[in-house]
Amino acid sequence: MEIYVELVPHGVPPERDGPPVPAPRGGSATVVVDVLRSATVSVLLFERGAKAVTLTPSVRAARQVAEREGAVLVGERAGVPLEGFNHGSSPSVLRGVALAERNVVLLSDEAPAALVAGAGTVVLAGLTNAVAVAELIAAAEPQEVRIVCAGDRGEPDLADTIAAGLLVALLDRAVRRKANVTVSLVGAARYCLSVLRTTKDPLDGIWAAAAAAELRSIGLEEDLAIASEVAVSDIVPRVAACESVLSRPTVRLVAS
Repeated sequence: MEIYVELVPHGVPPERDGPPVPAPRGGSATVVVDVLRSATVSVLLFERGAKAVTLTPSVRAARQVAEREGAVLVGERAGVPLEGFNHGSSPSVLRGVALAERNVVLLSDEAPAALVAGAGTVVLAGLTNAVAVAELIAAAEPQEVRIVCAGDRGEPDLADTIAAGLLVALLDRAVRRKANVTVSLVGAARYCLSVLRTTKDPLDGIWAAAAAAELRSIGLEEDLAIASEVAVSDIVPRVAACESVLSRPTVRLVAS
């Protein structure tokens, strides 16, 4: 198995509708990492009962999809829920929201484009569901695993780097237990492992991330603590369909 890590997504994915790109011969999987906050929030939304979660970076596209599906709108800018949205995207607040089989549209800046570009089985990971993601991928035994960090406005994000390192470590350990399977670490995989090993507590690393500074400035320190919890959920958000809405990537996730 080849485990390849990108610290930020490479290239711009083509606009397309439909399911994820089929896996090439030999099998592949794509894991998009977005700790702050799309992965953490998506997992929580499924835990609160969401039937499906649709991610898009566009406010207009989010409103259009929500109107079409009768979905709950979740999103914010600078920590403030947007006009017409049902909830902001603070995990500490969403923990008290009941969704009971509702479809949800979540505003997400970085993750949708990376998810659209994925091939094979495409899933979304943070720290909260890292173990579940690694177990699902390892069980499928793909020839190639691409771990793509969503980053922060085109720059590497420390929280994503730490989570990617944890995923590499978990996958490496799981795969090496299997007979006649070798592991090759390429791209930034070894770098992410080094960052993970020098971070005593995930919260320490997340606290230092650029995106975390913005959350702290608006009093959302509790959200950082929630995002730093490791292996507290067995939910794996998986890409079920992609579409272009108002020329913006829009991705429908279901829980695996």
